[in-house]
Amino acid sequence: MTDRERLDEYKILLTSAVAAFDFGQLEPAVQLIRETYRADRQIFTIGNGGSAAVAVHLAADFGKNIAQPGEKHPRIMTLCANSSALTALGNDCGYDETFSGQLRNFMNPGDLLIAVSSSGNSPNIIKGVEYARSNGGKVIGMSGFNGGKLKQLADISLHVSVDVYEVVEDMHSIFCHAVIHAMKVWKR
Repeated sequence: MTDRERLDEYKILLTSAVAAFDFGQLEPAVQLIRETYRADRQIFTIGNGGSAAVAVHLAADFGKNIAQPGEKHPRIMTLCANSSALTALGNDCGYDETFSGQLRNFMNPGDLLIAVSSSGNSPNIIKGVEYARSNGGKVIGMSGFNGGKLKQLADISLHVSVDVYEVVEDMHSIFCHAVIHAMKVWKR
């Protein structure tokens, strides 16, 4: 297969994934995020690798773009970017505790966790989700492939049934941007 053929193949995979996804499935996520924002509750994002990049991007865009200057901004933070916390928890407690350990410090009942995992089975993601749920938090899960455990554990599951990491991560970015767009429209 030539480079051009592979590029065209990727375009077909991505456009097929976008066409197959019912964007109406995002509405409950928009509503839960809006409720969390209105209640002045905290929103956390988590992910590993490319999914961490999606989680960081979501926190940055949401924190900056939802409120107009002078309005209340959402209380959102990613747990992917604090290298000191990640490495301390990973070294001292095990990598599986990297997100649940941080949530123990910050999460309160009524807060929201947005967990991004292509496989839906990363142990540190699952432990973070289990911690959030057992402590009165809500969970939005973004997964790919068959959805893994995350698909089952999330209060709201945004699942793309694709088994190509790049397409899954692109779809998760699209989900984030669509939710932000919906929230911005609501603000206007």
